[in-house]
Amino acid sequence: MNTKRAGPLRRTLRALLCLAVTAAAFWTGLFTMSRWDDLWSGGDYISSYSVYGPLQRYSHQAEELERLCLKQRWDGALNYADQQRLEQLKKNLSPAATNYRFEIHDQSGTLLYSNLPDGESMDSAAAVQLSENTLTQGEDLRGSDYVIYESDTGRNILMACTGGTEDAFVRCDPAETPGWYNRYGWLSDGEDWLEYHSDRDSRVQTASVTLQEGVRWPFTVEDAFVEDARDYQESQTYLPAIAAAAAVTTLLSAWLLFRFCRGAGWRREQEGLYLDWQDRVPFDLYLGASFLILVLLLGAGDSVAWSFNQGSDRPAAYVGLGFFTVLIDALVLALLHTLAVRIKARTLLHNTLIGRLCAWLGRFFQPVAANWHVTRRPVLTFLLYVLITVVTIPTVVLVPVWQGFVLWCLCRWVRQWRAIREGTGRIVGGDPDCRISTDKMFPDLKEHAGQLNDLGSAINTAVDERMKSERFKTELITNVSHDLKTPLTSIINYVDLLKKEDIPNPKAQEYIEVLERKSQRLKKLTEDLVEASKASAGTLSVVRERLGFTQLLDQALGEYEEKFRAAGLTPILTSPDHELCVEADGRHLWRVIDNLLGNCCKYAMPGTRVYLDVKAWDGSVALSVKNISRNPLNIPPDQLMERFVRGDVSRTTEGSGLGLSIARSLTELQGGAFRLDIDGDLFKAVVTFPEYRESLPQPGAE
Repeated sequence: MNTKRAGPLRRTLRALLCLAVTAAAFWTGLFTMSRWDDLWSGGDYISSYSVYGPLQRYSHQAEELERLCLKQRWDGALNYADQQRLEQLKKNLSPAATNYRFEIHDQSGTLLYSNLPDGESMDSAAAVQLSENTLTQGEDLRGSDYVIYESDTGRNILMACTGGTEDAFVRCDPAETPGWYNRYGWLSDGEDWLEYHSDRDSRVQTASVTLQEGVRWPFTVEDAFVEDARDYQESQTYLPAIAAAAAVTTLLSAWLLFRFCRGAGWRREQEGLYLDWQDRVPFDLYLGASFLILVLLLGAGDSVAWSFNQGSDRPAAYVGLGFFTVLIDALVLALLHTLAVRIKARTLLHNTLIGRLCAWLGRFFQPVAANWHVTRRPVLTFLLYVLITVVTIPTVVLVPVWQGFVLWCLCRWVRQWRAIREGTGRIVGGDPDCRISTDKMFPDLKEHAGQLNDLGSAINTAVDERMKSERFKTELITNVSHDLKTPLTSIINYVDLLKKEDIPNPKAQEYIEVLERKSQRLKKLTEDLVEASKASAGTLSVVRERLGFTQLLDQALGEYEEKFRAAGLTPILTSPDHELCVEADGRHLWRVIDNLLGNCCKYAMPGTRVYLDVKAWDGSVALSVKNISRNPLNIPPDQLMERFVRGDVSRTTEGSGLGLSIARSLTELQGGAFRLDIDGDLFKAVVTFPEYRESLPQPGAE
């Protein structure tokens, strides 16, 4: 059984334990972090971070006192309320009421106020800190200034506020200071007031004040420092234990949360993942409701937090604090539980209101987009992008979301197109078994990829059929030639025996000669069939070696001299003065030349010339054979090189139609090239072989 599955009781106990431990980890961790500096102070209050708590509270009173002192200096006297507040602050900050010590100096170093007793200086204080403040007075008077228009003079009169009573305004005529700022910071042009500059306003007074403060140590009076020191010493007794508890509960809560999330959704009584009602609620709706409940709980618990900040030790405060802590903790655990279940079920993104909306829009627009004409699709897509961008601009936040989605779609389209292009290259490169994955492709690209896959299958099928056909033809030709060889040999032998007999009848002698000629022709045809079959199938062995091509061609012309003369042909050879060497098989190369010259003797027009040109070009040696055909050449060159196809359609010559096909196959088998050109009755055959190089392949290499 799966160890992740648990019964109802075990699941409940596990949830309650996780709830309690996480709550304890939160509060012990929070308390430890709030007293983190005190944890390492070693029990010395005056050097701990806690001393700065009451020091900060007294510092606020000292800053208010320095403000009132400056106001008194600037105005000469304070109103009744400010004067009473000043006296109260001096009383609260006196040496008889507090251990707080401070001095206030202006920017020139003049002492404004100090609560140091006679004979005592700041050097004897502890936790001394220095701060500088800039105080300003009168900047709010500019807002009370106003302008009136005098029709008699045609000028705008400024009424500058000087403070005090409501009637404390000074009349300022712009004609008094044309082109200059007056004492209230206004610039005039003689008729109107143009602009205001605070640095030129005499009503605005600014001063930099330095506050040096510290704590009298040891303490001399009972004040907030003494009370905080007692709390500090008391907390030092249990702070290490709380810190250790925070570490233990944090690790334990992490382990419990892992087990809690790991077992989420599994039930012992049910196979498969179990989704309850909260796991089926759209996640964004569930998350929004959880956030709203959390805000309400924090708002309701604010009064409890305020009572603790006021130092309340009432049991009701602790009960309220525990109650709201448990509720918030339970809310977070429920959110983690449903989050874990949704991730396991892979419904986190799909089961949302936004996800459902996007899915609906996708189902709606997918057939529409699939039916877009391919030439209109880029334009319509661009217009749709601009439209949605304009719609999402007021939201600000959705603009980058929409643009990111478009960028993701473009990247996905590019990846899919790259896969199609690579698959096409593999199919064209000779791998028809290659299959392009169409999983999650866009509809148009998926259709295109499917067509390419079908094309690869069709090519593979065609290649297989072609290979089967070639093998069948090769086997058929081989078998038929083998079956013909035995009776043909017998016929030739009997003809030879008849020639040796003394037969007086001249007609019989003529018949014997015909039999001999035809049997030899049949033997040559059978041999050509077998050789053509082997050459096209590539089963002939090839041994490349260094051969003198020009010398071999001269030898062939010498052997064909009588045949050329009998056919009424004149061979004309054009070759360089030096020998041209090729890499080829000598036996096969001789057969290629023999077939080309034999083709000229059979099909060239009598009384014409046969031109043979030999030249070296670009690492190859080429031989071109040109002649005038006896019969009209009304077929394409490719068809002429097929087996059993002859230029003599009437078939009055003794050719078999295999010579050119065998020559091409043998040439290509040796790494050469064979080409035919026909221009009217002009027949031209060109064979090309690799020129000899120093590094030859090993003997016997194919």
